[in-house]
Amino acid sequence: MVENVHTDIKVQLESLRKDIESVNGIQGRLDTAIDKLTDVSTAIKSMLAVHEEKLQRSESVDDVIFDKLKDRQNEIDNIHKELKADIELSEKRLLCELKSMRNEISGRVGVLEKWRWLILGGSIVIGWVLSKNFIYIMSMVQS
Repeated sequence: MVENVHTDIKVQLESLRKDIESVNGIQGRLDTAIDKLTDVSTAIKSMLAVHEEKLQRSESVDDVIFDKLKDRQNEIDNIHKELKADIELSEKRLLCELKSMRNEISGRVGVLEKWRWLILGGSIVIGWVLSKNFIYIMSMVQS
């Protein structure tokens, strides 16, 4: 019986050794997996850091671009205001010039109309005088 107990203990001891060896194998594989996961985690962290830096750079570039766009918009608005003021000033000048030209032309036309009426009136007077004295004038011309 002692031998039986001894044999059972040996069998159990051998079974425990096998279990310990399999646990040691599993533990080794777990250590390897943890090391690989740590390496992957480190690589992912570095990739994330690079991407974060790229995002920050692109955001700063976007900010610069938006600032330049706002500056250009302000410049364009200022140029538009200046051009509008210049156009309005030119329009006022042209209107004043047109009014002065109209007044000048009106004056000239008035003078021409006076001369026309004077000439017309003179022609009527000459015609009337000639019609009344036509025979007498003809006799003077023939003699």
